[in-house]
Amino acid sequence: MRAVLRFLILLFAVVAWTPCARAQAPAEAPEPGADMPTDRPGFNAPASVVGAGVVQIEMGWSTVRGRDGVYGSAGPQPLLRIGATRNLELQVTSAGLAAECVAACDWHGADVAGGARYLLPVTPLGLSLAVTGLLSVPTGSVAVSSEHLDPLGIVHVDREFGPIGISYNYLVTRIHDEEGDVAAVRHGHGLNIGTSVGRWAPYVNFGWRPLHVDGRTPILGELGIAYRVARDVQVDVAATRGLTSAEAVWSLSAGVVLRHRPR
Repeated sequence: MRAVLRFLILLFAVVAWTPCARAQAPAEAPEPGADMPTDRPGFNAPASVVGAGVVQIEMGWSTVRGRDGVYGSAGPQPLLRIGATRNLELQVTSAGLAAECVAACDWHGADVAGGARYLLPVTPLGLSLAVTGLLSVPTGSVAVSSEHLDPLGIVHVDREFGPIGISYNYLVTRIHDEEGDVAAVRHGHGLNIGTSVGRWAPYVNFGWRPLHVDGRTPILGELGIAYRVARDVQVDVAATRGLTSAEAVWSLSAGVVLRHRPR
């Protein structure tokens, strides 16, 4: 049971650390209110920051069905983003609570990660570039915690082609095995293609998670859409399908983004 919960929380934690949205950021962050750059929904995070003085909270809920028929749920998956400057933001994130269930759940608190993202002030060949560094601290329940300090680094590369945005992530992290004895450096990738139609932002996403399951890499495909309810409110839904036997059969998620802008 403990091994299953740890595997599920690791999947959700990687999602919580590295969500996805369409490519939407110029080299310098826009003035607060012009755009609403969000990391959720999904696996891939765009090369964007929230902007100076902005406080943004992104939350969601997910449920997953594993290959062995086991279900898991996680929420509220908080991601707090605080704009320090036009090109730098601070981040605190977690999967929140996780359980091997859908409805009647025995919830366990997950680890918390903190760090920062920097949007480079240059656009070589029209590319928007950003880097994120996070450190996960073992603050969660023993049932789901990694029980180690786990670093995560992400390189974000975005490019727009007319109405279509393409975003790529390269991830590197250090993950311990289930017994906690051996730490391995793992690499992952995310590729997102999206667009905007009025208030709607549909996308398709592919992710290679930075972990191995019985020597295999979990690979997923995802369809999702975000809707801008108001200037500072966005909601989203997404469905994911596992493309390899190491990935869960499917998962469903829904979320909301709330923003406070400086007056």
